[in-house]
Amino acid sequence: MLRLVNYIAVLMAWGYTQSFVVEPYLQSATPNSIYILWETDSNADTRVEWGTSTFLGNNTSGTAFYNTGNSQIHTVLLNGLDPGNRYYYRAVTSNLSSEIYDFITPSDPSSESSLKIIAMSDMQKDWSNWDKYDEIIHEGIIDYLTDEYSDDLPEELQMILIAGDLVDTGSNYTHWVDHFFSPSAPLFAHVPLYPVLGNHEANTNYYFKYFNLPENGSAGYEEHWWYIDNSNLRVIGLDSNWDFQLDVQLNWLEDVLTDACYNPQIDFVFAQLHHPYKSELWVDGNTDYTGQVISMMEAFTDECGKPSIHFFGHTHGYSRGQSQDHEHLMVNVATAGGAIDYWGEWSQADYSEFTVSQDEWGFVLVEVNAGDDPDFTLKRISRGNRDTFRDNEIRDEVYIKLHNEPPVKPEALYPVGNNIEGESIMLEASEFIDNDGDDLSAAQWRLYKNCEIEPELLFDEFVNQENWYFYEDTQESLELGLLSIQPLDGSTSYCWQVRYRDSSLGWSPWSDMTDFQTTESQYTANLLLNAGAENGTDNWIVHEGFFESLIAYQCDGVEPYNGNYYFAVGAICNSSYYAEVSQTINISEYADCISNGLADAHFGGYLSNWGGSDHPEMQMIYLDEFHNEIESSPILDTYNSSWTFLSDWQPVPEETAYIQILLMGTRYAGSDNDSYFDDLFVKLFRDESCMTTFIAGDLNQDEILNILDIIIMVNIILEGDDYQLQADMNEDGSINILDIITLVNIILEM
Repeated sequence: MLRLVNYIAVLMAWGYTQSFVVEPYLQSATPNSIYILWETDSNADTRVEWGTSTFLGNNTSGTAFYNTGNSQIHTVLLNGLDPGNRYYYRAVTSNLSSEIYDFITPSDPSSESSLKIIAMSDMQKDWSNWDKYDEIIHEGIIDYLTDEYSDDLPEELQMILIAGDLVDTGSNYTHWVDHFFSPSAPLFAHVPLYPVLGNHEANTNYYFKYFNLPENGSAGYEEHWWYIDNSNLRVIGLDSNWDFQLDVQLNWLEDVLTDACYNPQIDFVFAQLHHPYKSELWVDGNTDYTGQVISMMEAFTDECGKPSIHFFGHTHGYSRGQSQDHEHLMVNVATAGGAIDYWGEWSQADYSEFTVSQDEWGFVLVEVNAGDDPDFTLKRISRGNRDTFRDNEIRDEVYIKLHNEPPVKPEALYPVGNNIEGESIMLEASEFIDNDGDDLSAAQWRLYKNCEIEPELLFDEFVNQENWYFYEDTQESLELGLLSIQPLDGSTSYCWQVRYRDSSLGWSPWSDMTDFQTTESQYTANLLLNAGAENGTDNWIVHEGFFESLIAYQCDGVEPYNGNYYFAVGAICNSSYYAEVSQTINISEYADCISNGLADAHFGGYLSNWGGSDHPEMQMIYLDEFHNEIESSPILDTYNSSWTFLSDWQPVPEETAYIQILLMGTRYAGSDNDSYFDDLFVKLFRDESCMTTFIAGDLNQDEILNILDIIIMVNIILEGDDYQLQADMNEDGSINILDIITLVNIILEM
């Protein structure tokens, strides 16, 4: 001790002035304690003077350790504090004293106090906008709180959550001092911060030196994951870096969630980790580990009835989504300074879970209320981007209640009963009614076939009220009480149901299952073979470029509209700027109707792209018996990044013997050609006056099934003739020995 005093005296005699490297900041606050940390540029004693007024009066010593060079990080734990009380303090090291700051301890949970939280991430320096994080702190967070509430920071803000990537390079000392702590000083001196590790921290020692987080994680990983309670909220910090995606962390999380479930003081659980499970702005940043965390939190909300959030970053832009069947929000709280991941810049995808994605700087504010009717409101506060400046504009807002009354069960209005035309159906449900005043946020529709025997689910359509993607709300003109569906088979029984979701994530009961019967169709069955890519690229001819049949998210693609596969014309695994494929259909068997001008063609399907730039197109071309083009239809196309149903009707020219369906894909941005197609169809409408009775297997159309039809079928197979619907006895889209066997058995049984 004497040596230290002498050393300090010598330094002072030489004119050395000790200084703060990092101003005081707060950590791990409880109703009765708080940690105060700071850094100086030399060795010195460690004290905090504190009290309930600016006169202070109390003096508590702490510990210090070397950080780098001669600098020392000082830590003082204040104990014996009263819940919900304001305290004043200053950090003291030898002849150096900080300003007097204040903080307010968390309230006792029984007090049912409200609190506000700031959540942000990815404030690592953008060298093209080097002072952006400073702007977020001062003109963003501090000015917003002052303008909307008051300039009393401890009163207006209780926690600061940071979902990783605090600095650009975790091993660079100056990044911590100059880029992170220096801009944050006016905020962190009054409000405790709770970060988690991102990939840029890279588990470097600086992170663990600077932060004194709750040490309630798994043994040996205490500050890699942790939790802390404040009022009616539990906040969980997790480590999603690849080398810490450990089963031990998930086992610990399960225990912490179970404890929160049975803790009567906890109404909500917010978790934060760095990496997303799904990210619309940068697909390459996705990680399956976060999906495991989400599944556990979804199970928690279901079993315990307590809504939850997981905050993340890594992708530099804001996103907000919600689990389809659970009261769980997924919120990207970036970017608070890092370079933005702009639309059209990276691999991107429109995920059904997400309703908002914005390539902007900003932060998230969550207001949590306790009491008899707990709730929270989440707001995204935007600072804009390089193209559009926004001065703390609220760009997204969602309100969640613990005790939410779900919407009223809807009624299925149409179709119902018999004689329903199956070619052009619009499902219609009753209006949305929510007795506790929430807005409509989503609808889910299910259509089944063979309902009385063994119901076969034909589609399960989940539709959000809004979907902000690539600067546009793709659902803007959509009425959630209506749904246009693709053509249905004639003379077939169907049933369907619908449910509504309110803006507080509550689902109504499903409507009663409603039956309807389609009329005998004057349309043919779908004449296209392998119309949904389920058989790879079979039956399609490639004229230019690449053509792929893909499963969900293969090569950073999307989910199919239906089934397990979809087409990528132009391809994304092996991409080409332009691609063109076709399928030619022999319709000569309908010549009687066509030659008399009594046939119409109905064609279409589901088209989509990835980021709103690439261009899928579909066209129908009429050919004569010599395959010469007679006429062509208008082109069906879209720039939508979600599956979009398109269709058209065209009179079939009188000399038409073939219809060619042409699929085209053009790349306008990125390295992939994201021109997607699924569930395509071509059907012919024939006027009753020219329709003949169709008998499967009657290939010579003499209305008799016999050996002559078998001979014709054998010749079709041997000669590789065009597909004929009459010969496809088992309706599997191909003519082979199985069809012959079926026809033979029918003849033998006659």
